[in-house]
Amino acid sequence: MKPSSQWILLILSLLIALATYFYIDNALSKKAFSLNKALPEKKEEALDVSVISVTASSHEAMITASGIANPRYQLTLNSKVSGEVVKMSDQLEVGQRVKKGDVLVTLSNKELNSAVANAKKTLASAELALKEEIRQGDQARSEWKAAGFKGDPDSDLVLRVPQLANALAEVDSAKATLLEAQDNLKHTQIVAPFDALIISRAIAPGSYLNSGGEVATLYSTDRAEITINLASSDWQKLPEMKTLLNRRTPVFVHSIDSDDQWQGYVIGIDQHINTTTRMRSLIVGVDSPLDQTPSLLPGSFVTTQLEGKAIANLWKLPSTALSQKSEIWYVNDENRLDAFDTTPFFVDSQSIYILAPENLRNRPYLVIKKPFSSYIKNTLVNPSELSQ
Repeated sequence: MKPSSQWILLILSLLIALATYFYIDNALSKKAFSLNKALPEKKEEALDVSVISVTASSHEAMITASGIANPRYQLTLNSKVSGEVVKMSDQLEVGQRVKKGDVLVTLSNKELNSAVANAKKTLASAELALKEEIRQGDQARSEWKAAGFKGDPDSDLVLRVPQLANALAEVDSAKATLLEAQDNLKHTQIVAPFDALIISRAIAPGSYLNSGGEVATLYSTDRAEITINLASSDWQKLPEMKTLLNRRTPVFVHSIDSDDQWQGYVIGIDQHINTTTRMRSLIVGVDSPLDQTPSLLPGSFVTTQLEGKAIANLWKLPSTALSQKSEIWYVNDENRLDAFDTTPFFVDSQSIYILAPENLRNRPYLVIKKPFSSYIKNTLVNPSELSQ
């Protein structure tokens, strides 16, 4: 190869190297410039949430508790005397109702009849003896005066005073014996002590009852009573005891097993705290339970709702507003999510009632209707208000 050709190739190689160097340098400079440029700020997106507007106000507390409807009286009817069952009422059947004073059973006891007859005879003899003693006493006083004695004799036996007292006592004793015999004979007819429902029967025609023997089990029908146990926090929501009793405070009674409901009222309050449960009992009455429509049957498991006194600074919210972590989520002044822990002050079938924090009582606030566990505080939100 000629020398001139070698120089030409060398010069071309140098030119290509320089061109490559300037190209790479220019590219790196552009990249560095683009890296040093500030990135455009990304706009924060607001989370869409459904809210309701609430304002702290006063609400009457609703106290709910469960209990069992029991009859006012439960009685195992026993015979006071012995005897053979000679007659039974057709109403003495399980499930039948009887009125106070209805004769349920008639017993036969000849000894009781004889006892009455003997007591009458004894009383007649005692009364005769009393009359004779009165006559003898009058005669003794006449003889004392006729003898010309002044004053009373040294012994009252002379005028038969003790004898008269004994005769009077004999009459009183005979009368008491007759009354007892007649009372025993009267008890051969066993009657219903109150308006009642027959729950069970323990006798049959021809059976023999000893004194104290079981006849039947009766439940009174004039009133059902429901005992509900309330914690100290529940009692704080109720008016004073005198107010509860004097105004016959109404109580709504609902069946656990159906949609049946009845109207009751407060009839009593326990004046002690159960040492085991640390609760006090309140007794609710429902008049004529079997005559209600539908009937309130003994043994029914029910819930009761009792309206208490007005409590201030409460938020009334749907039950869905309470999160699984027992939090209430709301929208703060910066339109961001915030929350606080709480326990419902009381609840009813539709709503929960929350004691609003002191700093949230000054104006209406937007509360999340149904918060999710994934919510994070200070998240920007776009609230959509719903009617409560």
